[in-house]
Amino acid sequence: MTTRPTDEMLTAYLDGELGPEERAKLEATVADDHIASSRLEFLSRGNLAYAQAFVPMLDEAPRAKLEAMLKALPSPQTAQANGSSTQPASRIGRRGLIAAAIGCLIVGVAADRAFLAVQSLLTQDDEDATLRAEVAEYLALYTADSLLHASTDVNEREAQLQFAGQRLGLALNPFAMNLGDLQMRRTQLLEYDGKPLGQILYLDPINGPVALCIIATSSGVKPMQRERRSGLNLIYWSSETHRFVMAARNPMEDLKARADEIRDQLTDRNQA
Repeated sequence: MTTRPTDEMLTAYLDGELGPEERAKLEATVADDHIASSRLEFLSRGNLAYAQAFVPMLDEAPRAKLEAMLKALPSPQTAQANGSSTQPASRIGRRGLIAAAIGCLIVGVAADRAFLAVQSLLTQDDEDATLRAEVAEYLALYTADSLLHASTDVNEREAQLQFAGQRLGLALNPFAMNLGDLQMRRTQLLEYDGKPLGQILYLDPINGPVALCIIATSSGVKPMQRERRSGLNLIYWSSETHRFVMAARNPMEDLKARADEIRDQLTDRNQA
């Protein structure tokens, strides 16, 4: 062998993939070539327990595809005419490990893409989850004392509703003055995600503050749903043009009844 052996040939030698004649020629070349000898020694340092390390990955890999990929790779003995050797069944060649690693990488990428697709779908279906979380966290800071001294002047409450309704593009005035024993105490205009957010605050004599938050949306009609966040019960839904979140410490069924009343009044007042 007059040419210096390649890393592939040296690796095949280490993996026992060369035939007797090829092994003898390579060993003679390495004995006379200091550079080839040093390279062989370097590559032999990687002859660790790769097989054991890759067993879990091999178990999870798509074996049929990996075997087809591996068969398509030319081996050193097939590159030489009439060269034949069989890799010992008890060892896994480096190229086999590489193929297994590639297969596991493909599986991982596919899993990641599937996860992202599901996550994206859930985000689209539940686009106001962050809003609901912030509404719950904000209202959780309120107590009955927070609204105890809020103005009960009818004219002032009506003016607050009218201003918020104008900014939201929704007829609010004066539908929300009272909901049964819930007394409206304050309407304020906030901002969320660059859009006006209206918040109507009520005071329940037993359960404390109740908040109704309203923001414009283009996501379309969504039915009422319920959940619990930050120790509060939430009812939320969407019309063609707006999202609504109602949060309170009231029992869920009681809160649902209030939300039904608000939705019906808003529908009546905002019909063309």
